[in-house]
Amino acid sequence: MIDDSEPFQPAQASEFDASFQATNQSPVEQLLALLEIEYGALQMRLSTHLRSSEAAAEALHDVYVKLRADPSIGDLHNPRFYLYRMAINLAKNRRRSDWRAINMEDAGLLDIPDNAPSQEAATLATDEMTRALQALHTLPPRRQAIFLAKWRDEKSQSEIAAEFGLHKRTVQKELTRAEIYLRKVLRRRKRPV
Repeated sequence: MIDDSEPFQPAQASEFDASFQATNQSPVEQLLALLEIEYGALQMRLSTHLRSSEAAAEALHDVYVKLRADPSIGDLHNPRFYLYRMAINLAKNRRRSDWRAINMEDAGLLDIPDNAPSQEAATLATDEMTRALQALHTLPPRRQAIFLAKWRDEKSQSEIAAEFGLHKRTVQKELTRAEIYLRKVLRRRKRPV
């Protein structure tokens, strides 16, 4: 880990310091000029500290945006270190903000209702389906075939009548008898003993 207490000093620091102090620019203008000149060196050091060149670039961009907003900055003893610390602080703020946003999204998932049936409802539905199929197999063969043609194969009563050589009214009666029988069987077994 890098010791943040030491001031950030690139190789040409001494000649820039003299010209930096002598200008009549505001501290913000001086920091913007320094940011432009020292961008590469700042990005390298921040990349090491933040362990990501993308995070370093984002932090330096945030520094630039913050400085363009013209904040009030007093006299600076070490402008390079000020830029470096400003970038680190803004990177930390971004991390916190991103962390909160992710956690808020996760918290929103807890509010989504679970529409899956309960274990008990699934068991009851499976039991009811098993009983319905057993009852279906006890129907006379022609009635069973007509019922399956209607509900499994999704055929109309006219198609079923033509397939079995019956009148449409006969098909309707067979379907009604099958449905009444199946309802009766399911109701009878559903009642508690």
